[in-house]
Amino acid sequence: MNVLVKNERQSYGGCRFCASGMCSLTYSFSPNAIFAPMTVEKFGGAVLKSLEGFNAMASIIRSRVSEPCLVVVSAVGSTTRDLATAANRSVLGAGGEASSILDAVESHHLELARAIAPDSVHGRELVHSITEVVSSVRRLCRSVEVTRQCSARTLDRIIAAGEDLSRQLAVATLRTAGMVAHDVDARSLIATDDEFGKARPNTLQTRQRVKMALGSRDAVTVTQGFVASTMTGETTTMGRESSNLSASLLAACVEATSVTIWTDVPGVQTADPSICHSARGIEHLSYEQARIAANYGLKLLYPTMIEPAQHDGIPVRIASAADPSQRGTLIDARPGNAPVMIVSSETGSTTSVTMLFVTLPLALKAIANAVDRLGSTLPSGTIDIVTHMHDQAASIVVPSLHAPEITKILHAELCETQL
Repeated sequence: MNVLVKNERQSYGGCRFCASGMCSLTYSFSPNAIFAPMTVEKFGGAVLKSLEGFNAMASIIRSRVSEPCLVVVSAVGSTTRDLATAANRSVLGAGGEASSILDAVESHHLELARAIAPDSVHGRELVHSITEVVSSVRRLCRSVEVTRQCSARTLDRIIAAGEDLSRQLAVATLRTAGMVAHDVDARSLIATDDEFGKARPNTLQTRQRVKMALGSRDAVTVTQGFVASTMTGETTTMGRESSNLSASLLAACVEATSVTIWTDVPGVQTADPSICHSARGIEHLSYEQARIAANYGLKLLYPTMIEPAQHDGIPVRIASAADPSQRGTLIDARPGNAPVMIVSSETGSTTSVTMLFVTLPLALKAIANAVDRLGSTLPSGTIDIVTHMHDQAASIVVPSLHAPEITKILHAELCETQL
């Protein structure tokens, strides 16, 4: 078996998320505060997939109700993926399949609505609103089926419905729990260019919109992530997992004291806990360490979400909605030595398993031990090993089938020995 070692100087300088690509020009947030002290609380789809998740959200927000907060929500569970699939089936002329997918989406959200606000005027209004949103998606999908075309503009309108539904459920949950909750559509907050499907925010216009919409808020405001609009009001989405970007960007605009990303896991860990049961929680990362981990595939973090918070020095916490008392992971400007982490990124049939914040000799020794232990189970041919000295990282690229076992071995070699 041949092992090819490559040394790549990899730079992640600059910022992808701003429309100009030049952060020094697009970040011009005023130092003069116009907002009362506010926190941003973002809840992911893995949390908001059940009534228990919405109730956990309400409990967390109730504990923070002494000061204004902005709640940002993702679509429920797999809704975004389901809506995209419905659009795809419509393009292929499979309208019946698309309709069945939308039936399931509607049924799940109506079930949540009736559980959140049972037997009330608000409950009936919520049911009506959900039905209206899904009906608009049905009309779009029928048009797509007729033309057999789904432009990026149309797809954005379809998949944005997932966040619209989640926002309505979140507002109803908080109001049912006795809180004053303002409902603000993110289309009125975040301004983007017209690159549908991967729109980039215009931070200056976004700040102006936020000032107009939220400047006088003194309670809880709920909006959705992922979704925005062009300067002419057309719906856009900002790319995969951009709800976290929404939270970070809005936090900068309202000069928030903190951002918390509420998930279904207790913060960042040394490896994927579903693969490595001995993975340990990481209490602190610097902004730069978080950015590096995100770029190499850490699922909880995405590079675009770091930049706005780092620019304004806003701490970001990753925490479990199921157990808010746990500390989770705090990301801020403080320097510190990050523990060794194992992350992975899948591309087609291969997966790059990366060791972060490790010296090259230790990384190569661990890789050699992993290759030796797997032996003949690895296919013949070349295994690529790529080092990234600037980031203190080394990656081994293997067939995806073997990535979990490689991850376990590397974690045992490099992380469990630190216990």
